[in-house]
This record gives sequence, C-alpha cells and structure tokens, in this order.
Amino acid sequence: MTTEHKLRLKEYFDGLGFERWSAIYGEGELSGVRRTIREGHTQMLALAESWLPDSSALATLLDAGCGTGLFATAMARRGYEVTAVDIAPQMVAAATARAREHGVAEQVRLHVGDAQAVGGVYDAVACFDVLIHYPRPALQAMLADLAARCRGSLLFTYAPHEPLLAALHWVGGRFPRGERRTDIQMVPEAAVHETLAAAGMAVRRSAPVRSGFYHVNLVHAERVASRES
Repeated sequence: MTTEHKLRLKEYFDGLGFERWSAIYGEGELSGVRRTIREGHTQMLALAESWLPDSSALATLLDAGCGTGLFATAMARRGYEVTAVDIAPQMVAAATARAREHGVAEQVRLHVGDAQAVGGVYDAVACFDVLIHYPRPALQAMLADLAARCRGSLLFTYAPHEPLLAALHWVGGRFPRGERRTDIQMVPEAAVHETLAAAGMAVRRSAPVRSGFYHVNLVHAERVASRES
C-alpha cells in the first residue's frame, strides 16, 4: 500500500469516517445501510470473542485497527493485556475513553499510528474490518506481518471476492451520499489461505458474516507447530 493511500485512509477515518463509524459502533438510532452494518459488526465481534478463551495468566493481545475500542475493551475485561493501535487519533481518543469507562485503562495500551509500526510479539492478534480497505498485495503483506507477531491465535476479517458482494457495493455506491457504503477491496479466499500458509499458520475455523451491506469472512488461524528434525 502506498503512503498516499494510507494518508487517505487516515484522513477518512479521522474525519467523515469517524463520524460514520463511531455512530455504527455506538448505540444511537441508525437507518438504512448503517443499521445493517452495525448488526453485522456486532455479530462478528460476538463470534470472535467466543473463539478466544478467557485469560487467567494475563495473555497479551494486539488489536490492530482498534476503532473505538469495542474488542480491545471486551478482551481486557476478560483478562488480556491489550495493545491497541489505530491510524485515526479520534478513534484512539474514543477507545481511551471506553477503556476508562469500563475500568480497564491500565490493561489497554493505546497508540496512534500504522498497525505495522507497533512492535512486539503477542499471544493473540486481532484485525477486524481493516484489511477490507487494502488492495490484494498490501493485504497479503500486512497479513504476513500480523502473523509474524502472533504466537498463537490470529483473528481477522476480509472481504471475499464474490459476485453478490460486488453487486451490493455497486448498488451502494449509487445511494445518497450520507448512506453510501465505504469502498472495500475484495480478495479471493485462496490468496488469504496461501498467505497464512507461507507465514506458518493454518486456518482453524472461519465463518461468513452477512448482514445487508456488512459482508465479511471472519477467520481464526493458529500457528502451526514446528516439527523437530
């Protein structure tokens, strides 16, 4: 992904995108496209949370592209030491406020910046509704980078390359400006699996999450144990 593309994403998610997505992540009234996206996103997070166990040993988790901190806060409340990062300062500010509100501010370390710039290796890594904005080569590079920082479970979403999804987004692009969908990048499932395999990980389970214009695949991959020679 080019620096110019990253800057466009940062400007979007710290401006109009923050307005749209903070509303979707919140609890206020919504209409049309945004309501279906909130329902799908809520379903996805609930499923992702169910795929990770509670942590009694303060396991570490990286939330790459944390948004307003929904997942980071939920996992901190379940015992994880969370490092969360987002390119948009307004998103990080909202996530900071959420962590304080739920009494887990000391367990959630928040950073503004590119997810790839945060160092460390973690017991689990999560990256939800971020890769959908990356064209295939950049998605594969970022997925490989996230896998390299993961000791165990890697959970992420991506937009599958399917005719129905392409049609939905073609239609959504013709809605009134305030109701339009966010542009996404669709990637073949085989490319995702190949990238994980090259990084020493295998898909443990995956599930399609479909709700109107929210159309992603949720994946849980795990590191493949190395064989003793």
